[in-house]
Amino acid sequence: MRQIYCGCYGNEGIYKVNFENGILYNPVLFSNIASTKYIAEGNGFIASLYSEAKSKNGVAILDKCGQVISSLIYEDIVSCYIGCDGNHIYTANFHEGTFSFLKYEDSTLTLEKKVKIRDKAGCHMLLPCNDQILGFALYMDRIYLFNREYEITGTIEFPEGTGPRHGVLSPDGRYLYVVSELSKEVFIIETSSWTILNKVRMCDDEKSTSAAIRLLGDILYVTVRGTDKVFEINISGEKLEIINSYSSGGKHPRDMIVCDGYVLCANTHSDTLACVNEKGTVSQVEIPEAVTLIAI
Repeated sequence: MRQIYCGCYGNEGIYKVNFENGILYNPVLFSNIASTKYIAEGNGFIASLYSEAKSKNGVAILDKCGQVISSLIYEDIVSCYIGCDGNHIYTANFHEGTFSFLKYEDSTLTLEKKVKIRDKAGCHMLLPCNDQILGFALYMDRIYLFNREYEITGTIEFPEGTGPRHGVLSPDGRYLYVVSELSKEVFIIETSSWTILNKVRMCDDEKSTSAAIRLLGDILYVTVRGTDKVFEINISGEKLEIINSYSSGGKHPRDMIVCDGYVLCANTHSDTLACVNEKGTVSQVEIPEAVTLIAI
């Protein structure tokens, strides 16, 4: 049996859901902290975005019982992304246009550096890659390259209006796969030169936007809101090919994970966590304003 943790918008907290053989069941409130719209698994803990009150936002570290071990308030507007890499924690703030680099050590959180790109730069993810860290800035149509001292050393440039949102790395680190929110494309990039090798577009619907991207084996999984679908994209060397698409089991799938041969989608506008595959919805549970998922 797996435990699925689901972060939510607003004051809805974090929910824990049991998952086995395609069946989601028994959702319970794991933590009642606010603004948990992105969560990440650390080494023996869960890191979450966190709000105490208006203009008091930051990060909270929770144990496996949902108790807050440590927290740090350091920004006026809550971020949209959090990730863990050892004892390092990274956040991206969409509206402030900032990337923040934190450290969790001896049960204490500290802010090591906060880098401003510009107001409303659409900063949406930080992804460790070999000896660098990649900062995705959606409205800048760029990924910023940081060294491990958190200094910008270069950029990966995308066509205007692309909106690079999230990415995943190949297991050997040779390739970076990027999903663009605005153009609904997936790019394959060679990490040795940061050259875009190929791309594929998932849909042309102007009202749709891409969200999450995951990699399992040779298949990329991507959610697209508006059409409310999961797309499967086959990787063959440096080529990308859409091989399947199916319903996310709800409305506005923001995050998604691949778990035990199924795709789990957090459908924000229908308040559901759905387990789906190419045959349809296998199971679902109600989660208010479901946004982000991790499986433990």
